[in-house]
Formats: sequence, C-alpha cells, structure tokens
Amino acid sequence: MNLLSASRHSILFAFRAFQIVVISFLLTFHLFKSAAAQQQDSTQARIEWDIERALQEFDGEETDQSLEELLEFLQTLANNPLNVNRAGIDELLQVPGMNFRLAQSIVEYRNREAPFEELDDLIDVSGIGQATLNRIRPYLTVSRGLDRGRDLYLNPRYWTRNSRTEGFSRYQQTLEKQRGYQRPDTLGGFVGSPVKYYQRYRYSSNHLSLNITQDKDPGEPLEHPAGFDYTSWHIALQENGRLKDLIIGDYSVAFGQGLLLWSGGAFGKGSEVIRTPNKNERGVRPFTSAQEMIGFRGIAATYGNRLQLTGFYSNRQRTASEIDETYIRFPTESGYHRTLNERERRLNLAQETFGGRARIQIPNGFFGVSGFHNRFERPVQEGTLPWQINNFHGQTLSGYSADYRLLAGPALLFGEAAYSNNGGYGVLSGAELELGDRTDAIAVYRYYEPSFQSIFGAGFGEQSGNPGNEEGFYLGLSHSLGSKVRISAYIDQFRFPAARFQQRQPSSGYDWLSLIEYSPNPDLQFYALIRHKLREEEYAAFDEMGRELRILGETRRTGARFQAEYQVNPSIRLRTRFDTVRARTIPEGASLGYLVFQDIRFYPFQNVKIDARITLFDTDDFDSRVFQFENDLLYVLSNTMLFDRGKRMYFVINYQAASWLDFWLKAATTVYSNRDIISSGNLQIDGNRRSDIGIQARVRF
Repeated sequence: MNLLSASRHSILFAFRAFQIVVISFLLTFHLFKSAAAQQQDSTQARIEWDIERALQEFDGEETDQSLEELLEFLQTLANNPLNVNRAGIDELLQVPGMNFRLAQSIVEYRNREAPFEELDDLIDVSGIGQATLNRIRPYLTVSRGLDRGRDLYLNPRYWTRNSRTEGFSRYQQTLEKQRGYQRPDTLGGFVGSPVKYYQRYRYSSNHLSLNITQDKDPGEPLEHPAGFDYTSWHIALQENGRLKDLIIGDYSVAFGQGLLLWSGGAFGKGSEVIRTPNKNERGVRPFTSAQEMIGFRGIAATYGNRLQLTGFYSNRQRTASEIDETYIRFPTESGYHRTLNERERRLNLAQETFGGRARIQIPNGFFGVSGFHNRFERPVQEGTLPWQINNFHGQTLSGYSADYRLLAGPALLFGEAAYSNNGGYGVLSGAELELGDRTDAIAVYRYYEPSFQSIFGAGFGEQSGNPGNEEGFYLGLSHSLGSKVRISAYIDQFRFPAARFQQRQPSSGYDWLSLIEYSPNPDLQFYALIRHKLREEEYAAFDEMGRELRILGETRRTGARFQAEYQVNPSIRLRTRFDTVRARTIPEGASLGYLVFQDIRFYPFQNVKIDARITLFDTDDFDSRVFQFENDLLYVLSNTMLFDRGKRMYFVINYQAASWLDFWLKAATTVYSNRDIISSGNLQIDGNRRSDIGIQARVRF
C-alpha cells in the first residue's frame, strides 16, 4: 500500500485532534490571562519534570526497570530536603542539576561568607543563575540550627531528631479478564489473583532509618499476611560523625561512573544533555523499592571524611532457569513468580558478593578505586547465539575499577576505567565545560570491550543495562538566549564491535537531539524537541540459489514534539502536547505515528489535586509507536507505550484528608479502534479496551 494513502487517515485524525486542543488551550489562555498566576506544588512539578526530561527518549521500551528506584529516591529527597548550610559535597551531588563545581562553590561560599539565610541567597554563589536555582530549590532547605546531640549517641533525642514515620498501602489491578487468569494453572495459567499489592512502613530521622517493604505482583498468590512474594527490609545508621553509613538488610551501591558497580537506577540519553552522561555517585544507600532483583542484601558501611572507606557483603537468593542438574542460566531480573513453572524455580540460586571502595577527596576533586568478587552457587552457562558468546559464564567473577572527578579551570573532568577478571575492560572519560555564563558543553568518550563483564554496572551508553560491547563519542551543548530561551542539543556516534542483541555481526549508528525551551513568563512555557536515530539492523535476504543471507541495513527513527504549558491561575495548570514519529525499517519501509494530548491539573479545594488527560494516538505499526510519561500514584513510574489507533484517558486524584493522611486514586482506560485483541499469551485481553485502577493510602507523622 502507498505510504501517503495508508497514512491519510492518520494525518487527518492527528491534525483535527491537534486543532481542537490548541484552540481550547488558546481560548483558556485568553479567558484567564488576567488571573493571578502563582506556582502550585512546585516541588512535585519539579520532580515530574526531572523524570520526564530523562524519559523523553522515543525508544522508551529500553528504559531501565530500576528507574522506579530512582523515582523513589527523588521523591524521598524532595520530601526530606537537604539543609544547604550543613550538607557536604557528597550530599549536594545527589540533587538533580548539581555538579561537583556547584557543590564545591556552595560549601566554599558558606564557609567564607556566612550561612545562607534563605535559598534565594544561593544566587550569589558563582555558577548559580536563576534557572539553576529554580531546578535545585525543591531539594534544598535552609536551617542554621546545630545538631546539639551530635556526639551524644546515647541520647535518644539524637536518634529521633527530625523523625518521620510513614506507612502506606497500594492496590492496582487491570479490570478486564486476561488469558492467564482464565486457563488452569496446570496448563500454564497464573496461580494468584490479578491484584498488585504493595505496602511499606518506614521510620527515618537525621541519623536512623528503619524500613520494611512488601510486594505481590499480578498473578502471584498471597495466601496469608506474611506470604508476600517479595519482602525488603533494612536498619541503617546515617551521618554519625565519621561513620557515614551502616546498613543491615537491603541496600544499593553506586560508585564512580557506574562501569563496575551501580544499582538503584540511572538515566540514559535524553533532553538533559549536560548532566546525564556524568553520574554523581550515591555510595551505599538503604534500599526501599519493590524492584526485586537490583539490590544487595547483607551489610554495608562507609567510614571516613576526606578519605572514605566502604565495604559491603551480600548473600541473597536469585531466580534462574535451569538447564540441567548442574547448570543454570544467568539470573532473571523480572521478579515475576506467577505460574507453576516460575514458582518452581523461585529463588533457586544463591549469590554471594563482597567488595569495597576507597575514595579520597582533594581540593579540586576525588579519586576512587572499587572492586568486588561474586560467586554463584551453581555454574552459569552462556547461550550459543552470536550475541551471547561474550556473556558471563562460570561461578565466580571479580571486577576492579578506578575513577576520578577533577576541576581544571573551566573544565570538570571525570572518568572511570574498569576491568573484569575474564580479561575484559571498559573505559569512560569526559569533560564538562563552562563556555561563559550562558553556555555549557560536555564531551564523553566510552569504550566497553565485548568481553567486558559488568554484571552490576550501568555505564552511560546507547545500550541500556550492563555496559559492554560498545564504543561511542557524545557531544552535548546547552546555551541560554537571555532569561527566556534555552537551546540544548547532543549528538552521539556509536558502534558495536561484536554482535549485539538479536544481531549476528558488528553494527553502528548515531543519534542526535535538539531542544528549544521558551518561557515568556513564569506561568507560560513552550518547548519543541526533535530526535533522530540511525542504527544498523540485520535483515534476511536470499541469493539466486535460495540461500539466506544476513544483510545490514539502516533503520531510522525521527520524532518531533511540541508542548505548551500554562499556569492559568493558582488552581489550574494546562498542558498540550503533539508528537509525531516517522520510522523506516528494512525491508518493511516507512511508517508514521502521532500522539496528541490535553492535560489539566486542577485544585478544586486546597487539599484536593486532580490530574486528568485525554490522549489520541494513531500509528501505522509497532515501529512508529509513541510514548507518554503519566502522573501516577506516589512512587509509581508510568511511561506508557501506545501503538495502533485509539484513545487513552486517565485521572489521578490526590486527597489530603489530614496533615497525616493522604489518599490517591488513579483510573485509566485505553480504547483501540482497530484491534479486537490486546497483548498476547497470558496477558491477552479479548476485546478492544484495557482499563486499570490504582488506590493508595499514606499515613505519616
């Protein structure tokens, strides 16, 4: 079918929908333009913006599952902002938008001049302009009070200072019947109910954290209150003099640039073009998420000040597919135990890991060295396909790395070199540059050898997950045109020296993004974004003798987005978006996709917030799929993929019944106009609609 003819309906559909929402946006703009405009719940809006900027990758299915842990980290940081008059460089580096230069400037300024009286005083710090201040503000607070019980460890008031107690329950379910709940479990159906249930209880203060998290995924059984499929817990001491951290239970580890050790989530390429490639390490941290297979379980501690020593030990059970009585596959990361087969191999493999880190702070930066040794109870066997031959195999693996972060004039230099004892290595080196008051740039080179086995890493690159089999060079630039316009762009050239996933030979490609943001006043923001990716992919062809050939061809994907956001008055915020995607694959050819939505945030009462959205989408096929980041329940990450033709609607209500009690409700439905079956296998729905509901309650003191 001719491409223009096949896409005619899609073009008219998207254009008419776009006309409707733009007209409604402009009418509302003129109707309320004289209303008083103030920022509502700026903290939550800032978190959503930080997350969405990182998820503005049109290939959102590659998003790391552990981003949910990163979302929870940002939410927790915003709910417990750092005291800018006491936080050290390591703590300040956890704030989105902060780099080593800014963190060091804040510490030096307050030591040289005086403690900050209010957050607006940060504007006097070298390198912090209004845009940077607006970004970091939600995660910081100002207090000049001293912790008088700092050395009185036997004083109960020391351990309970600024204490917070939080408990919440969450219920989520797909309302339509899915195939896995209709077929008997003896024939591969799900054993449990379609309900996803999550609960967490946590006590935290300046120096103490206690937590228990329990989770049941859809399809998993829950026969009694103690029968959750997953339970996470920790007891942690934090910031007690030179003892920075002591954690017993579940924890995450994030060192250097993530080439060797990084759990707990990491953003990939996106519209935050400068800060993303240069990771700010988080060290060892208590783990509270329900992401079942990304953390460690045991004990970890960090001691010191300018010279810090960290050690950790973990011994936990993992789930792996069995090949025979001796060999297993590498452990899975899904955490699902829903069918009889999945439950039979649940937690069937012991994994023991220990390691450590030494890091020294010098006047202009850090140097660090890290290492680990890992042992599986049974030997792991790699696959036999071309893209599996460099995977980890055996029972033991050790890794070592050295990293640095240095200020050198206008440049911030960073990097890491890592080695795995099978002989593979990986290197990343980069520089952030301040090219004047309004311009920032970054350049990053990476090379991860095909044989480099980093089973706990999450280094920056084109491929999500553990770094390996990749070489690339990344350039990013961000420039402000006055106080109202900012332009950002990056280009990334990459290649895969050996066969990558589902390929049989080396390949290469490139990726670029361009973003322009315009804010004529604090209540009105626009942005336009274009991203293009070319990547070589294999396809099958046949010669004159009928023999199959594997030929490399170029696949292209170009996405364009326009968004307008207007704070009508303190109670109403409107957001309109239009996305278009053009994909070209070999041998299928070109396809088009569109998405348009109208979004509203409304405060009918001071203690009630409502987010609602209607989305229309139309794509020719899966290759031209579109994505949207959605508001959701607290600590829930929702980056929804849409393809074919239809509409999606949702609303989220947050009701603060009292200062100590909050409720959330989310209801969403997607209706397809050209499908009678949704999904496949056990998740198949017979019909053209999928509806989901979520309810959450939180108690906090």
